[in-house]
This record gives sequence, C-alpha cells and structure tokens, in this order.
Amino acid sequence: MTATRIVRPATLAVAALAVWTLAATLLWRTKVPADLSLPSLGAREVFGAHAVRAGVRFDRFFEVEWALGTIASLAALVVLARRGPKLARSLGLGPVNAGIVTAVLVAVVLWAVSLPFDLAASWWSRRHGILQESWATIVFSPLGGLYRATVVTTLVFAVLLLLARRLARTWWIAAAGIVLVLAIGLQFAFPYVQRIGTHPVRSQKLVAQIRTLEQREQVGRPTIRVAPMHETTTAANAYAAGLGPSRSVFIWDTMLDGRFSPREVRFVLAHELGHLARWHIWKGIAWGALIAVPILALVALVTGRRGGLRRPENVPLALLTIAVAGIAVTPFANAVSRRYEAEADWMALNATRDPAAARGLFKGFVTTDLQNPDPPGWVHVFLEDHPSALVRVEQAEAWRRLNR
Repeated sequence: MTATRIVRPATLAVAALAVWTLAATLLWRTKVPADLSLPSLGAREVFGAHAVRAGVRFDRFFEVEWALGTIASLAALVVLARRGPKLARSLGLGPVNAGIVTAVLVAVVLWAVSLPFDLAASWWSRRHGILQESWATIVFSPLGGLYRATVVTTLVFAVLLLLARRLARTWWIAAAGIVLVLAIGLQFAFPYVQRIGTHPVRSQKLVAQIRTLEQREQVGRPTIRVAPMHETTTAANAYAAGLGPSRSVFIWDTMLDGRFSPREVRFVLAHELGHLARWHIWKGIAWGALIAVPILALVALVTGRRGGLRRPENVPLALLTIAVAGIAVTPFANAVSRRYEAEADWMALNATRDPAAARGLFKGFVTTDLQNPDPPGWVHVFLEDHPSALVRVEQAEAWRRLNR
C-alpha cells in the first residue's frame, strides 16, 4: 500500500510534466526562422544619440520605481503573512467570510503601498509630456482601481475558499479550470466594452489597405476601430484583442496625427492582424493556463503545511506565494510575449514587404514614447514584453537581406 501511494503520485507528476512540456513546445513555435541571424546594429547609429539619451533617462525612472515598488509590496505581504493568523481570528467570522475579508484587507494594503509609486509614475510621464490627464484625474483615478481590486478580490477568494473547503487537497485543479473559463470569457467580452467611444477607420485609402492586409494574412474580417486617446496621452499604440466574432484591432488616434507615415501606420495594422492570424490571443490563454496551474499547486502546497486554504489565516500567505511565484515566472512570460511580438513583426514584414516602414515605425516609437531602444539586460528580462526597438530594427534588416 505504501509503495502504491508513492508510485501513483510520481506517475501522475511525470505524466503532467510530459503534457506540460509537449504543450509548451508546440506553443513556442513561430514562423520566424529558427536560424535567423540578426545583424549587430548600434542604437546611436540607428536612432540618434539624442533619442537614445532621452529614452534611457525617461525609462530609468520607471526601472527604479518598479524595483522599489516590488520590494515594498513584497515587504507588506511578508508582514501580513506573519500577522495573518491574529488578523483572521480577530474578525470573529466564519472561515469563508473571514478569509474573504482578510483577502480584501490585504488588497487594500497593497493598493495603499503602490499608490505613491503610481502617482510618481504619473508625475514623471506628465512632466515629459506623455501623459495629458489633469492632476485631478490622476489623483482620483486610483480610487477606481481600489474599487476594482476590492470586487475582484472578493469574487476570486469567495470561489477559492469555497473550493478549498469542499475539495481540500485538490481545490487548485478546479480553480485552474475556473480561471481558464474566466480568461476565455473575458477575452471574448473585452473588445465589446473597448469599442465604446471608438469609431471606424475613416480614411478610405487606409480601409482599402487593411482589406489587402487581411487577405494576405488570411485573417478574415476582424473589427478595426480607432480609439480617441489624444486627450489622455501623446504616446502611440495599437493592439489586438478578442476571440471569434469579437476579434478586434484598436489603433490609437495618436498613431494617425501625422507623426507616423501612412506606410508606418499600415505596418502597425499588419502587425496587429498578424497577432490574430497566428492565434496569439488563444495561445496567450493557453500559456496562462500552463503557468497558472503550477502556481496554484504551489499555493496549495505552501498553505497545506499550515492547514490549507480552508483556514482564513493562510490567505495572506497564499497571496505572498502568488506574488513571489509571479515575479519568478515573469522572465519566462516576457520571453513568450517577446517571441509572439517578433512573430507579429515577421508577419507584417511578409504582408507589407516594407522593412523601411518597420524601421521608421520603431524609430518613431522611440521618439514619441521616449523608449530606451536598447535597455539593460535585467530590464529586458523582467520588464520588457516586447523586443527592444533595436532588436526589432535588426529583425527588419534581417528580413530585408533574406528577401532582396
């Protein structure tokens, strides 16, 4: 009996690892040639010394702010994890209600800890002309974040604590399934909400170019909308979202204010259509599941040593475990994201056959968004979910050399 109890979990663990590895291997594949050799270009030569200095100076503030904010949040979670038992017992509530209230209190503390850093980031962006919002909006907008954090925390921990009470050791498996279903639902519904306040592309010439790109990338006819962002920021951006009938591409109107050429705008749209053509939204959900399952299993293991998540005093410990695990997997998650962004660039290069437009676009992002085109290694690993602007220019040059 003892041997069976040991062999069976070990067999299941090996099988789960094999499935995880196979799924990760399949999801890792992209259309970018595996043997693609990028040329070695200099950031100052490509973007200019002034743009590089401005990007380095602007981004350095956020790099330091991220490090300090992360340390402060982890320190707060450590203190709360140590005082969790006393806090939960002092509430005088049932296990589930006490756990929910404890989770909300932790969320409020984390919000308060992050507030000074968020305000500092807004100040820095506003000082450099990127953020256009008034100080009244900047000061009061975090209250909306507090409300959302409270609602989400209440709902999530109500589900987790109920599962933990009913399923004991296997609650994390059911929780992973619920997270997957919610992720799919949110990705499906999100674009419909985002379309509020947007408008269709009004340039008939651009519409015709979009139709051509859709045919070349075999992506069907997703919804293309322009989002009015000029009163909020001077930064330029575009993004793809949605599943099935909700698939959409949103382009900020700051991309269409004349700072970017029509060819560069076309490349941006080809890039976003490339995300949809290569099923990156679905793949992102799959990666989320592959990452969430081990994290939830780790939470079950860590809290299980103190009686499990059924005990409300373990809620802060669970949140600390999630935070530490999240930081630990961030380099891997960013690597996946950068890989898909590179593939979307490759799709756009194939669709537009215009590496000069790609180069101009990435140079424009560095100038308008004050990006550091070649960030230091640790920043690249922990903070960058896109390839650096320099690497994106190098890939465009590699494509040009292959197709000249």
